[in-house]
Amino acid sequence: MHTDPHRAQLILNIATEVFWEWNLNTGIILLSPRYYELTGIAPCPDTTESCFAEMARLPVSHQNFFSRIRSSLEDNTDTVFLSYQLEPENGTPIWIESKARISGFDDRHRAARIIGTMENVTGRKQAEEKLRKLNRALLAINNCNHALLHADNEIALLGDICRIVVDTGGYRMAWVGYAEHDEAKTVRPAAMAGIEEGFLEQLRITWSDTERGQGPTGSAIRTGQACSISNTLTDPSFKPWREEALKQGYTSAQSLPLKKNRTAFGTLTIYSSIPDAFDDEETQLLTKLADNLAYGITMLRIRKARELAEEQLRQSEARYRSLFQNRHLAMLIIDPEDGSIVDANPAAANFYGWRLEELLEKKITEINTLSEEEIKKEMRRSVESKCNYFLFRHRRADGSIRDVEVVSGPITIDSKQLLYSIVNDITERKRIQELLSESNERTQFILSAVNAGLWETQTPSNASVWSSEIWKLYGLEPDSCEPSFDNWLRTIIPEDRAITEQAVLDALKKGAEFNSTWRVRDSDGNVRWLMTRGIPHKDKDGRILRYVGIVIDVTDRKQEEENKRLLESSLRKSQRLETIGTLAGGIAHDFNNILTPIIGYAEIGISSTDDSDAFHDYFKEIMHAAERSRNLVEQILTFSRAQESTPSVISVQAVIAEALKLLRPSIPSSISIEQRIDNSCSNILADPSRIHQVIVNFCINAFQAMEESGGIMTIELTEIVPDDALVLLHPKLQKKTYIRLAVADTGIGMDEATLERMFEPFFTTKPVNKGTGLGLSVVHGIITGCNGVITAASTPGKGSVFHVYLPTIDTPCGKIGTHDSPMPGNGNILIVDDESANNRMMTILLTKLGFNVTALDSPVEALELFSQKPDQFNLVITDLTMPLMSGIELAVELHKARPLLPVILMTGYGKDIGHKDLERSGIVKSLHKPVKIPELTTTINQLITRPASVKPAE
Repeated sequence: MHTDPHRAQLILNIATEVFWEWNLNTGIILLSPRYYELTGIAPCPDTTESCFAEMARLPVSHQNFFSRIRSSLEDNTDTVFLSYQLEPENGTPIWIESKARISGFDDRHRAARIIGTMENVTGRKQAEEKLRKLNRALLAINNCNHALLHADNEIALLGDICRIVVDTGGYRMAWVGYAEHDEAKTVRPAAMAGIEEGFLEQLRITWSDTERGQGPTGSAIRTGQACSISNTLTDPSFKPWREEALKQGYTSAQSLPLKKNRTAFGTLTIYSSIPDAFDDEETQLLTKLADNLAYGITMLRIRKARELAEEQLRQSEARYRSLFQNRHLAMLIIDPEDGSIVDANPAAANFYGWRLEELLEKKITEINTLSEEEIKKEMRRSVESKCNYFLFRHRRADGSIRDVEVVSGPITIDSKQLLYSIVNDITERKRIQELLSESNERTQFILSAVNAGLWETQTPSNASVWSSEIWKLYGLEPDSCEPSFDNWLRTIIPEDRAITEQAVLDALKKGAEFNSTWRVRDSDGNVRWLMTRGIPHKDKDGRILRYVGIVIDVTDRKQEEENKRLLESSLRKSQRLETIGTLAGGIAHDFNNILTPIIGYAEIGISSTDDSDAFHDYFKEIMHAAERSRNLVEQILTFSRAQESTPSVISVQAVIAEALKLLRPSIPSSISIEQRIDNSCSNILADPSRIHQVIVNFCINAFQAMEESGGIMTIELTEIVPDDALVLLHPKLQKKTYIRLAVADTGIGMDEATLERMFEPFFTTKPVNKGTGLGLSVVHGIITGCNGVITAASTPGKGSVFHVYLPTIDTPCGKIGTHDSPMPGNGNILIVDDESANNRMMTILLTKLGFNVTALDSPVEALELFSQKPDQFNLVITDLTMPLMSGIELAVELHKARPLLPVILMTGYGKDIGHKDLERSGIVKSLHKPVKIPELTTTINQLITRPASVKPAE
């Protein structure tokens, strides 16, 4: 070939395999045509090294080829095997294996020519790499399974798994994250291994369907499927984390869901430094690894929960003694070796009928009707099974036999293993069950009558049977679904579902009865309360076969309990208002005593000055201020129900019209008023000014509640007869005709705390310049004084409504009379009042009107003065409340000396003295402080000038 290059080229052209020859003297490399077919490039213009050099432009491949050739020449190696990569024009590298040997020497016996062959082994290399990756994944799974077998700590296990995945699997980084059920649905990192450098701290990954939840981790949790990112540089879903991932050298990623009951609770996320690192087979293996990890986590949690339960059981045994004595069920502590009763609680002694000392001297064989051998067998079962449920027949002290259910299990006391037994008398229940089993028709009738249904659930298949009545109770159409535990849970409203399900699990775990109460919605959407009791049925080994139970609609009972609670709340409010009212009446009494001389002197000043005199106006202003104060006292007395107003027959429709006529100009146009007035409503007996005050107060409150936002004020008047439900809520109502006044608004509303206190005096939520806190308390007093009832309801942000119920009368409207004008008189008057200011004012006032006045501040002194000359006084005016002696007692003593003496009683309390009390004491008239001059002088003149034969009623 060295002497005939054309001949060599001919051989290369006709060869069927890739062949090459390298002339070391000229540097020329001859390549057979198969080489160009293999690489897909055009032949070089000259047969030089350049064509091959272009293909072997990967630095490592270039070095592998030429360096190895030169090394073999230096070592005089006869044959050399080469493996390297070439990069054809399409840009996809291929793997080549070459075999080369020296084929010629020069005159100095140095290698002059090298010949060799080429083979494309890309497919084999890829298969080897795939096998290597699979072996690596299998080794990681094997190591992880080993870690799972020996794990006893969840966090340590997660760390071990992450380290194994990184170290054995050859990945860049691995971490485990848990799905949180917070509002943002965040993913909380729990463990990691590999190159991370703060990457996890900046992740802020979520499993919600948002931008930061579109990555592999969030998608895997949402879908429950493995999710891969082939290239973090180009995948748009990885954009939020791309910059930080590049810093860490993460080129591809895969997240594998950790699932329990087909629901993902976290992920195992793996990052690789090469793109497309996760093919289908490796994904399947890693998915298996994730499934094993999820199972291991679940088992660890179950184990920890069991250990915690066992620890709690041990602690409960320590508390057992304190609970033992107070348990209402009969409890026995039994020695399983001989059946002796070691201890018993008072309930057991009461149930069996023996004194406690006698009961402790007996053995269980004397109580249980089974044979001694059968009893020992059952005790062994209880010891071995930890907890067993038994049905026995027990003998009591009086010889009677009772059916009992016994829950029994081992307990250690003072290092000795004993058995505890909780005994429940089921004689009556068993009798009822037997009666029910005798006749299915009777059962159906009873269930229908009590609005109940029966159910039965098999364990552990959860296959269920529901009676025909139960469908309606659950709010379902008959046979609309398969009776099952899951379908039953779906009928429970979400708020009650979790706690009810937990009650079922607790009953199954303990092998005990299942008792629970929950809410459902019936077919009309109404909420109903249901209560159930389920009894476990067991085989001879104590395993639960099924639960059989009953469901009862207890909505009415729940409603009665709620009505009772509302009634108790209403009574508490009434008692509190009554106490405050008593206090308010006392305050008003003292205030009236203060106002009496003020008003009296003001009237004297007015009558003593001309209209042109400046003091005349001053006295008028004093009078106006005193009148306002008196009105305030009347409001306080109205609240305390001590102030008796003058009632008359009135039409509430007319009062409403008059009040609205007064109020409409002051209410802005942003507030509309709707009237729903039934003009055929009957009249009521009340003070029209007080009813007017009630309506005005309601309207002003409604206006102020809507002052900023505007809204609708609704006034409604109807005539009703209260039904049973309304009478139950408000016992003061009777089944007779009432008018119902309702005033509603769409304003800001009130919360529960405000509703609780709104009728208390001086309580207000308004600014200082918008209310005194007396309005609703006075309204409450007015309505109560009219034998009526007032209620209120409100929702914050939606508005309030007040309802007033007042009894009607079948009498037409009338008019109220007025007092005559004051007139002067003459006569001797004795005034007795412990308030000196009142005495001075009355003396001046009555003296100016022509009377001779003697005023004393001590009833004892007055009685002594009167007894000296009983005929010297024409009239006695006395205060009601005085030290040492009341006005009534003074009148009684005065009439002993002079039976026909006229006596006027004056009181600062708003409440009238009983008519019989006045008759017995000989008092002919009672006046309320502060009294005005016209009323006082008219009364005095009437009594002084009356015939002597007129006697007070006795």
